[in-house]
Amino acid sequence: MSPLPLIEPDTALFLDFDGTLADLAPRPELVRVEPELVGTLTALHTSLDGALAIISGRPVAELDHFLQPLRLPAAGVHGAEFRNIGERLITPPAPGIGPLMPQLEALVNKYPGLRLEYKTIAVAIHFRQAPELEPLVRAAVADVLRDAVGLEALPGKMVVEIKPAGVDKGGAIASFMRMPPFAGRRPLFAGDDVTDEAGFVVVRELGGTGVLVGQRATAASVSVTGPAALRCWLHRSAHALTGSTAQRDEAARAAGGIDSNSSHRL
Repeated sequence: MSPLPLIEPDTALFLDFDGTLADLAPRPELVRVEPELVGTLTALHTSLDGALAIISGRPVAELDHFLQPLRLPAAGVHGAEFRNIGERLITPPAPGIGPLMPQLEALVNKYPGLRLEYKTIAVAIHFRQAPELEPLVRAAVADVLRDAVGLEALPGKMVVEIKPAGVDKGGAIASFMRMPPFAGRRPLFAGDDVTDEAGFVVVRELGGTGVLVGQRATAASVSVTGPAALRCWLHRSAHALTGSTAQRDEAARAAGGIDSNSSHRL
């Protein structure tokens, strides 16, 4: 794969959360965010004129919790929730997951290594602590979805999710790219899971770059070894962008283009 360049000022930056910005944990609520990360994301958001969004399987409210006080543009539940700058959170009507829950809860109660994660309009069955149960989980999900309408299964890393049909991270990125401040920029999307492949396909079609966090077959064009390497790249990019922005502002002030109390972005 090609080497990973630093983020450019004309980038539209899209970032997955779990396994990309944050290291995976045994349970979703145990994830920890590196202390420096929020400051780096704040600097990138400013340098890119707001063209930074989180694209995650988590609900947007959970992303806000982990990244507080930041409230970035975000697509949650793989694009079923959507929030751009200055807009309210847009969530489609909840699908008919309720009737499926007794069977799924019975499965989890029978096998303590399994765990249900309830989301706003989706549910995930994690088997990270019992990977040998993957065939059982996949079969159970297929069974409960047999007569379901408007729902589909989405396999991921040690998890199978039941979510609204027809939404994915690629569609979320495509939606952002039609809106300011993302429109007209070159998209870059970093993710780790097979659930991120739809996003890699879309950014490639739009002339951008997909960054795989990890190693496996992928539609991404660039890879890094893990979340720590991805965060290091974000820190270096933020530092470079902040420096170049300051230099441009100073040059503009010297040329009389702006005064000392104003800001300017190219």
